[in-house]
Amino acid sequence: MEIISIEAETFEEMNRTLDLLIQNTHLKNRKEEENLTDWIDNQDVCLLMDISPRKLLTLRRTGEIPYSRIDRKIYYRKKDITAYMEKELQKGNN
Repeated sequence: MEIISIEAETFEEMNRTLDLLIQNTHLKNRKEEENLTDWIDNQDVCLLMDISPRKLLTLRRTGEIPYSRIDRKIYYRKKDITAYMEKELQKGNN
């Protein structure tokens, strides 16, 4: 076994750097988890917008609402749904 000695100041600097790396990793992981919760499925969109599944299908087909498909399941970003609802609300106010 080989023993390597380093100065205390160097050791402390390495510990600070390692702590920063750990904090950044935790922050990145938390942001990725938040991004996963930003997606909702057909049922949630219908409930949120108070529309039928058929109306949602029409909005998808006409390109009014962007979506992603994973296997047979369709997902929407909450921010896209919110933006669409705000756009429609402004149309109604004019």
